[in-house]
Amino acid sequence: MAKRFLSPIVFKLNHSYNDIRPILQCVHNKKLHTEPSVKEIRIPVKWGHLAAKLWGSEHERPILALHGWQDNAGTWDPYAPMLCNKRPILAIDFPGHGFSSWIPDGMHYYPWDLPRLILYLKDYFKWDKVSLLCHSMGSIAGMRFASVFPDDVDFYIAVDSLIYDDYDLNQVVENYSRILKKLQALQDLKGEPPSYTKEEMIKIWHLGTTKSVSKESVPYLLERGAKESSKEPNKYYFSRDPRLKNILFSAEDKKLVETLMKRLKCPTLYFKGIDSPYGADEFSVEMRETVAQNNSNFECHFIPSTHHLHLNNPELIEPIIRNFLQKHNFIK
Repeated sequence: MAKRFLSPIVFKLNHSYNDIRPILQCVHNKKLHTEPSVKEIRIPVKWGHLAAKLWGSEHERPILALHGWQDNAGTWDPYAPMLCNKRPILAIDFPGHGFSSWIPDGMHYYPWDLPRLILYLKDYFKWDKVSLLCHSMGSIAGMRFASVFPDDVDFYIAVDSLIYDDYDLNQVVENYSRILKKLQALQDLKGEPPSYTKEEMIKIWHLGTTKSVSKESVPYLLERGAKESSKEPNKYYFSRDPRLKNILFSAEDKKLVETLMKRLKCPTLYFKGIDSPYGADEFSVEMRETVAQNNSNFECHFIPSTHHLHLNNPELIEPIIRNFLQKHNFIK
């Protein structure tokens, strides 16, 4: 295996986010063990850069870790230290999230750009294969990439999503006018957004996910998802691109989704949060069964946790992932 996967672009970032560190003090009681050293990465793209965190060796191909909608690479902070001694993990901030650049003004985020981003990373690093560890929106992007490029993925681990849930199409179309108007208005939005105390931010993020992210876990996301206000002392604002709130999640033809699912042939591990509302509708269950019928290397595990089970309860999935990777000879 080539030894030049990441070393050309690894460096320590001297960003101005140290002022958010006090928020992380409430994480200390939750840490499972001492976190290994983590390197910050910048990957050039046409509109700026992608930011990422690398756990483990920079000289072998890492597992690519993809986060969910409006989260960031910090979502893997509790879990990554458990595995990185076996395989390095590269967790990216999707465009508009975390420390990554926002897309150009006048544009909006499109879900199929994310599989293309995976292809870009594969080409940029000259990886022979892609190993995927994904959550929610990242899981859907990973599934699409693994289905469209079935020979380019050696394994795919999905946390609490495989496809978008089956929504009422009348409601989806009805929402389009509101979303498009909101996107139009955001083009002219300037200045600093509302700011909050760290305690308020934790509560807002917790409630904004319908309590899926526990209050104890929110600071992992705030480290990359908040900036100190320049106007109000000791207050912070959410730093992700506001356009992310209004993505057009277009419903796709069910036959198209089924065709994609049947092409998912790599070893696949899927976690379903028992307390999560996602992936529980009839069509999602049908597609999960379709994967099981067409892929002999598919595993599904139900975990007593929320949609953010990897973030809140990494100890529940760690042995399952380790056994899966050992079973298929991806780690020793």
